[in-house]
Amino acid sequence: MLDLFSKYIDKELAFIKDKKLLVAISGGLDSVVLAHLCAQLQLNISLVHCNFNLRGNESDEDESFVLQLAEDLELEVFVESFETETYAQEHKISIQMAARELRYVWFEELASQLHYDYILTAHHADDNLETFLINLSR
Repeated sequence: MLDLFSKYIDKELAFIKDKKLLVAISGGLDSVVLAHLCAQLQLNISLVHCNFNLRGNESDEDESFVLQLAEDLELEVFVESFETETYAQEHKISIQMAARELRYVWFEELASQLHYDYILTAHHADDNLETFLINLSR
């Protein structure tokens, strides 16, 4: 997998090799694999994690996992906790839209303030479909 990822970076994304990158990490398999691959290629990455406080203890466990992963990989990590349900109610939007808005606004602010060049996210096919449907509904 590392070899395929390395070849893909070389062919399609060579411009990120000397850039400062934020890797969005939920604690799920996709984003953890992305973090490991980027770290193994020695890309200049930091991790960024959102705790949306939507799953009780599980949300906190995800956060703890991400903090431990960052320590294990010797990476800087940024974590933000959000009151997602309150935000959704105040803005009269779905929980999913609230989480998306909170996440991307914070990522952009962090990238701008700390001079990161790109934000990397890991998505599987279901995520892409969800994004398409959310954009379609706008």
